[in-house]
Amino acid sequence: MDRNTIYAGVSVVLAGLLGFTWAQGRSALSADESKSVGGEIAVVDIARVFKGHKRFLARGEEFKREMERAGEDAKTMLDAARQLQEELKRHKPGSAEHGRIQKELQEKAVDLKKFQDDLQKHMIHEQQQISLATYQSIVDEVQRIAESRGFKLVLNFSSEPIDAKEDNAGLQDKTMQMIQAQAMQTNQVLSRQVLYQNGLDITDDVLQAVN
Repeated sequence: MDRNTIYAGVSVVLAGLLGFTWAQGRSALSADESKSVGGEIAVVDIARVFKGHKRFLARGEEFKREMERAGEDAKTMLDAARQLQEELKRHKPGSAEHGRIQKELQEKAVDLKKFQDDLQKHMIHEQQQISLATYQSIVDEVQRIAESRGFKLVLNFSSEPIDAKEDNAGLQDKTMQMIQAQAMQTNQVLSRQVLYQNGLDITDDVLQAVN
């Protein structure tokens, strides 16, 4: 399990979090509001902060090693079941020994299924806890920086450029996986909250603060 896999699992949790706004004294800007509010607004690329968050990355590595150990345990259980299957072939169906091994195989299958289900639940829970704790630490620093500099509104934005060539290349692949990925990418582009900014980005300051 590499970092991209961890990010993918984490993205499920962040779907309802990224795109947040931190506001003090107002929740939105109206069209007829004074132009002077420009100095009270900042933007931050939360996704980039996550990718550069040292404690988040370190916990991700720990989680990766934990999953590798769990994978070894699952392999051990599977190997034991395969050995029993081979042993089962050496006994005549209907014999007492055949029945005993068959029952043991069924029990091991149940144990393996439970192990896999528990592992999946644990993975989801751990990813959620890691993501939420990291997210909260980022928000705390965003709030601290905003208050110290007089920002009344901080918007999440993406600093990643929109690559039309990459989009077209994705459309050439007819697999369902690529179609779904393309749809997700399009949705992310269309849901961007900040279409333009110049000199408002405090992402580097937040990265320095959380690290």
